[in-house]
Amino acid sequence: MNLAQIGGEIHNKRIQAGLAQEQLAKFAGLSRVTINQLENGTLADLGYTKLKAVMDILGLDMETVKPSGLKSALTVAARSISTSYRDVITPDMLSTMLRSGIVPVQFQPHLMALLDETPLQVVVKAVAESATPDVPAKKIMKHLSLWANQWKVCRKVW
Repeated sequence: MNLAQIGGEIHNKRIQAGLAQEQLAKFAGLSRVTINQLENGTLADLGYTKLKAVMDILGLDMETVKPSGLKSALTVAARSISTSYRDVITPDMLSTMLRSGIVPVQFQPHLMALLDETPLQVVVKAVAESATPDVPAKKIMKHLSLWANQWKVCRKVW
């Protein structure tokens, strides 16, 4: 598979995940122009580390198949953001909050942990798992961005 073919797969996964090119670029530490050129097949070269960063965010490996191991990102995310708190968020609760954009006050610290501390590939996959035809991943990503701005989270990618 060549870089142009990989770029096409990255484009498809980015759209499926509801990410804008600029968001993916921030998550991977690259410029939006680089992501655009990668997706359009006009990028002449991109180092392994940079390409791997993009693909890891989207849950792809170098063969553009989902790597084994992360079966349910919602389960992993819900468990990890509930670790430090008495109130536990279930995967279904997390999915509902992501889709609705509504977070009960007692769960705001949990969602702040999701935005600040959860690995981005887990967040992106949890968004994709939560998306429905009525609430696409792009809308869920807007919820995350809105919360990040509202709660002034430390991770600057939002």
